[in-house]
Amino acid sequence: MAILRHAPLLRQFLAVVREGSLSGAAHAIALTQPALTKSIQRLEAELGVKLFERLPRGIALTKHGQALLPHAQRIDAECRIADMELQAFGAGQTGRIKIGAGEFFGATFVPRAIAALRERYPQLGFELHSGLTELNYPRLLAGELDLHFGTLPQGEPLPDFLVATPLLEVRSRVIAGAQHPLVRKKNVTPADLARYPWAVLHHDREVIKRLFAVLDQAVEGKVGISVELTSLAAMVQLLQAGPYLACFAEGLPMLQPQLRLAILAYPKPIWQHQAGVVMHRSLARYAPARELVEHVQKEAVALARGAAR
Repeated sequence: MAILRHAPLLRQFLAVVREGSLSGAAHAIALTQPALTKSIQRLEAELGVKLFERLPRGIALTKHGQALLPHAQRIDAECRIADMELQAFGAGQTGRIKIGAGEFFGATFVPRAIAALRERYPQLGFELHSGLTELNYPRLLAGELDLHFGTLPQGEPLPDFLVATPLLEVRSRVIAGAQHPLVRKKNVTPADLARYPWAVLHHDREVIKRLFAVLDQAVEGKVGISVELTSLAAMVQLLQAGPYLACFAEGLPMLQPQLRLAILAYPKPIWQHQAGVVMHRSLARYAPARELVEHVQKEAVALARGAAR
C-alpha cells in the first residue's frame, strides 16, 4: 500500500482513536457515521488487517491498530508541516504551529516569541500547550505537537524524525514568600527546609524526586508534599499567603520583587539541568518555526550572560 496516498483515511483513523467511538469521531470531523465507517473499512481492506475491535461500549485498537498508530500520527504531522511549507510559496505563511512549553519557557520566552512572529506573519496561527516534558514529549512523538521547549529528554536517543537543540542551563532554587522566616537567614540548611510545608507543581516528578533527596537527609523518615498545584499563579498566591516553600527556575517572572517572593540562601540549586527545544526535523525548513526558535535562543543567551555577570 502506498500509504501516503491514504493520508485522509489515516486522519479519520486518528479521529476515531482520539474520540474513542465512531459517532464521536464523525461529529468531530463533520462526517456522517456511515461515511466514516466506510472509510475505516476501506483502510482495513487496503492494509489487510482489522484496526479496531468492536466492544459492547465503544471500540478499542487491535494489535494491528496499535502498530499503525504512531506511524499514522507522524504521517499526519509531516503532511501538515508540508502543507504549511508549500503554502509559504503562495499568498503568505499560513497554517498553525503547535508548540509545547514547560513551566519556564511557557512563562517567559515562548509567548514573547509568538508575539514577535505574529507581527511578521499575521495569517499564521499558533497553539501553545503548557506542560512538563514528561507530558509533552509523548505528544511530540505522536505528532500532536510540532516542537517542545523544556527539559531535554534524557536516557534514550531521539528518533530520527526529531532534532534537539540545547538552549540554556536551568537552575531550580528554593522560593518562599517575602515574609517567610527563612528569607532573613543567611545560610539555609536542609534541616531548615524540612521544617516547613512544601508546595509543588503537579506532575513535576523530577523536582519532587530531587527535593526529597535533599530533605530526607535532614530528617528521619519521609517528608511529604503539603500542596500540589497545576497553576504557577496559584503557587504565587499560596507562597504569599503562608509559610510554604517551593522550587522555581531562576529567571521566571514570578520572581520579580513586586510579587513579594524571594530566593532563599540555600547554597545550591535543587535541580540543574539542560533545557532546549525538540522539534520535528522537517520543521527546520519552515521559516516561521526557525525564527521562533531563534527568538527564544536570543533571549536564552541574554539571560545566561546576565546570570554570569
